[in-house]
Amino acid sequence: MMRRSMLPGAVALLGLILGAANAQAGRTLSMSGEWFQNRGPLVDIPANGAPVFCGGPVSTGCLNGLQPLNGGIPAVNQLVSATGTGPAEFEITNNFAFFLPGGAANRQTVPVGIPTVIQLASQFSLAGPGLTSMAGGPATFQANAWANDPGQAARLGPNFTWCPPNGACVTAGLQTYGAYRAVMQYTAGPNAFGGTMSMMLRDTGVVSINIGGIPPKVLHQLVGGTTNPTFGPQMGGGGYANYRLLTLAPGPVHASFTVPTPCTSPFGQAPTPPGCGVIGAQGPFLFNLPSSQNRDWGMPWTTGTVRVRNLPGPVPAQDPATTFSVMGTDSRTSLGRGQITLVAGATTERSNGAHF
Repeated sequence: MMRRSMLPGAVALLGLILGAANAQAGRTLSMSGEWFQNRGPLVDIPANGAPVFCGGPVSTGCLNGLQPLNGGIPAVNQLVSATGTGPAEFEITNNFAFFLPGGAANRQTVPVGIPTVIQLASQFSLAGPGLTSMAGGPATFQANAWANDPGQAARLGPNFTWCPPNGACVTAGLQTYGAYRAVMQYTAGPNAFGGTMSMMLRDTGVVSINIGGIPPKVLHQLVGGTTNPTFGPQMGGGGYANYRLLTLAPGPVHASFTVPTPCTSPFGQAPTPPGCGVIGAQGPFLFNLPSSQNRDWGMPWTTGTVRVRNLPGPVPAQDPATTFSVMGTDSRTSLGRGQITLVAGATTERSNGAHF
């Protein structure tokens, strides 16, 4: 039996490049980002405000009609080296091109509100991009990245549909998938522009999961860890068919829980009344549930379109289907002026390790 508690994430990196007079000169890159994980409702990682309705392209921070209440990760200007024209290739070498601090002082608890996941208590810090791509060296973005970027060496074309664990999908359509009932689909933009670099995460979060029973019990699952202070690369945005097996910490189970203030706001609006949808009290501690594991798959950045979809599992109590569809853009001139939006996708399957 599999228990999904962090499902498809379409990751959007938003950047503005201000061109210089000479196409070979350095440009100033103002980079900001937003990282979403979709478990039915939108969850912003780090928790940066509840979702609100929006309109417009992803370059405005709007994803599937929703955006975080308080905006995304703030922008930081840096010089980039751009070569060539239409579109110019560039490298990113600043590991703090965008940064959002976390830690206990910035802890936020937000309702998730689906049958299995109750809330997320986030203390995450986020920084990026990683200084190195999967192949080593600076993160390089270029035209026809699917063929020219060493981090995408296994990719057979600019467009693909990929199902974990090995890429094969049961059918050509998007109805039945591989063993994990998940699919990532990439459709390249006109220049097939993109590349590989890492998003970086550290500090901790706690996912509170309804594990059933009468009355329902709650499991508090630690995500991240406190023993390793370095930033860890995240899956979306890395090399082609990026994979890792992540063992999570054991978590305490309590006999019951209550949510004293249910949310009355419709989906896609800031949760109201204030403080709604989160746990107010819980029963006595019962035991620690053994570690579970995440199997994570991710794909590179692109200015094209990414679609990430998960079907419900075969168990009736599984979560509903979730879908992300997000489109990148490249409106730069031949000198590099203009705006570029890069997007990447990833999917996670969580299970008790004994069931793999």
